[in-house]
Amino acid sequence: MMNKIKALLMKSGMLRMLLSMKGNARACLWPEPLWGIPYNLYLPYASLFMAALGLSPAEIGYVASINIVSQVVFSTISGVLTDKFGRRWTTFIFDTLAWSVPEFIWMASQNFTWFVAAAIFNGAWRVTENSWSLLLIDDMDEEDIMPAFSLTQMLGLLSAFFAPLSKLAIDAFGLVPTMRALYFITGVSMTIKFILVQVMSTETRAGRRRMEATRGKSIFRLIYECKDVYLRTVMDRRMLLTFGIYAAYSLVTTLVNTYWALLVCQELGVAEGDVVFFTTLRSVVTLLCVLLLVPRISHMPIKKPMLWGLFMHMASMAMLMLAPCGAAGVCLLFVSTVLEAVALSILAPITSSLIFINAEEEERARVCGLIYGTIALMTAVFPGVIGLLAERSLRLPFAVCMVFFGFAAVLTVRLSRIGKANEKARA
Repeated sequence: MMNKIKALLMKSGMLRMLLSMKGNARACLWPEPLWGIPYNLYLPYASLFMAALGLSPAEIGYVASINIVSQVVFSTISGVLTDKFGRRWTTFIFDTLAWSVPEFIWMASQNFTWFVAAAIFNGAWRVTENSWSLLLIDDMDEEDIMPAFSLTQMLGLLSAFFAPLSKLAIDAFGLVPTMRALYFITGVSMTIKFILVQVMSTETRAGRRRMEATRGKSIFRLIYECKDVYLRTVMDRRMLLTFGIYAAYSLVTTLVNTYWALLVCQELGVAEGDVVFFTTLRSVVTLLCVLLLVPRISHMPIKKPMLWGLFMHMASMAMLMLAPCGAAGVCLLFVSTVLEAVALSILAPITSSLIFINAEEEERARVCGLIYGTIALMTAVFPGVIGLLAERSLRLPFAVCMVFFGFAAVLTVRLSRIGKANEKARA
């Protein structure tokens, strides 16, 4: 049986690509489990941890909004920092600030104020979303970009094989002590990963050109010069549609991560330790889809797979909203989790790669940073407002998610109708 599974996995083009990687692609992706595994182990319990320390659903929403406001600031300057200091050093410095520091703050958190402080630091991940992604794909052929982001997703999903440890620990020691331990382990693991990426990587060709072009210019001057790049970007209809799709996906991801576990435990009656069964199921199904499904759609125009992904995710959220407490609700939750997993395997790599594919190579850092900043600004108010809705019912945030994904579906259709004036969009 194991030999058959091994043979099936080795047929996957994704695994062959991972094993054959060299240079910065290998430096970025091979250490990725040190980030993805511990992150995915604690993420499903993050909102439960906040609630256990006394935060209300509204306060949890406020923390999410503060985090997005921090993302606005860091996103706006991320392109300038990435060009000025290079993809490699920017990634190392801001990965440490965005992840190592807040992990230890979360570990020691006592109340709302601690989570606000961690949220402010954590917003710096928008800098490394830009710089790390460029370190990964700058020297890569265009057709390999989406599979590379799929590999990133796949490596994080390896957490599924360790997820039962979370349940055993929660059952034995309780939620709060287990989360504090997980945050500590994650902080150490991520820091090791950041050091390995720094040691194994080299600056990209585009990165060296941008460092030379920005040499002798102050950060403030470079920020001021971004206005022309921004105006060109927002005047491009294709980029505006990409804006909207990515904004909807980002907001839905934030809301689902914030309220899914609360809904499952508080309204569907699932025990805190049993959440792991559904997160493991999601990870395993997503992993299988990344290995077996994504290679089949990676070279297709985005319209059909994107719409299928959006509609499946909307269906999964509808099931969550309709699920009753008890055995029937658990059955619906099972089906919802499988649908969400398949949808995520499609949506995550497409949305991650869209912006990088559409942006000019020399301006990728600034364009992507400005886009991330604009999207964060557009969505900053929503988690706080939706937190007030969650006070009335934890099902309401998922109704809002369905509306946003319906909006993304309309934008996807419009993007596909622009034509092939720019072949890079593959729409």
